[in-house]
Amino acid sequence: MARALVGYIGTNNDRVLALEIARLRRRVAELEAEIVELRDASRTEFDLELQRIAAEAGPVLT
Repeated sequence: MARALVGYIGTNNDRVLALEIARLRRRVAELEAEIVELRDASRTEFDLELQRIAAEAGPVLT
């Protein structure tokens, strides 16, 4: 019976693992948000470069 209760209550290792998993999930969320920001910045720079090229280009057919 005592073993069943100890297993049910959990151990310190379980708590440590739960805290570590929570920390890692937060870090993954932070990194995913950073990726989204970088992609948005990259798209904006790409769009500006395309507009610059289009403005500098002359007519294709004359």
